Amino acid sequence: MKLKPECIPCLIERAKYECDIVFNEDREKLRALKEFTAFLSEHLNLSELKPPPFFGTERERILKRRSGVKDPHGEVKRRSNEVAKKLLSEAAQFYDAASDKIEAVIRIAAVANSMEYGIKGYSYSEADFQHEFVHTLNENLEWDRQSIRSAIKNREKILYLTDNAGEIFFDVFVIRELIKMGKEVVVSPKSAPVINDATVEDFKEAGISYLEERCKIIPSGTYIGISLGEVEEEFLDVFSDDRYLVIAKGMGNYETISEFEARDEFGLKGRLIYILRAKCEPVARSMGVRRGELVAKLVA
Repeated sequence: MKLKPECIPCLIERAKYECDIVFNEDREKLRALKEFTAFLSEHLNLSELKPPPFFGTERERILKRRSGVKDPHGEVKRRSNEVAKKLLSEAAQFYDAASDKIEAVIRIAAVANSMEYGIKGYSYSEADFQHEFVHTLNENLEWDRQSIRSAIKNREKILYLTDNAGEIFFDVFVIRELIKMGKEVVVSPKSAPVINDATVEDFKEAGISYLEERCKIIPSGTYIGISLGEVEEEFLDVFSDDRYLVIAKGMGNYETISEFEARDEFGLKGRLIYILRAKCEPVARSMGVRRGELVAKLVA
């Protein structure tokens, strides 16, 4: 998904939000914002627009370099993880009561993607998420039930691209159930901190021993979404292996992968499912859904 006009104020507003986390002095905030806005202006090539994560990733690198803080979102991630732990029993009850187990795991995965901070126009709080969790699991889900259920049933191998911390605890629940269905799962968190995305360490914290013994971990780099220039060869080998169904969580994965999903060398048609909450208008418009909707979309 190419950068849209609405993305620019969102990127800058998020930069300000993150500056408030890592800096105490206004002068330091202004210096970081100056560097980021200069990068944004320099690389805003109208003839060859980049996806939003290209700019968001550089924003993160500028802030970490200037502040010396390795994980600026560490406290946010910790809070998200605590909220998720409290809600896992409700997710399990929802799953156990569901007649369609595949729909249940899709819903749990999509609702978990609600856990996001700092997006312009999107309101999130731990308290509201906890209070509304069960109701949210029964929200409208925009998906093609038949094609997605078939895609999951017909492939034994799954590459699962994670998104946020907190959310990762629900992903672990989903992956556990997929394994019980007989699936072989490769899970792909981030190699190191970038925004509030789940890292390998976050996955291990959420996965306990069960998943560490039953699925392989192949990190997807330290980039918002997927950068083909930064992932390791091992990741590309699995990503382009047509035996794997690819489940890509979150807007960053959608924004980046949608840029190359049609390339023949990856053969993603019919084996790539995006699962997310469409938290911003550009993503919702690009996917053909309403802003705020839970979405599961198979690339056909």
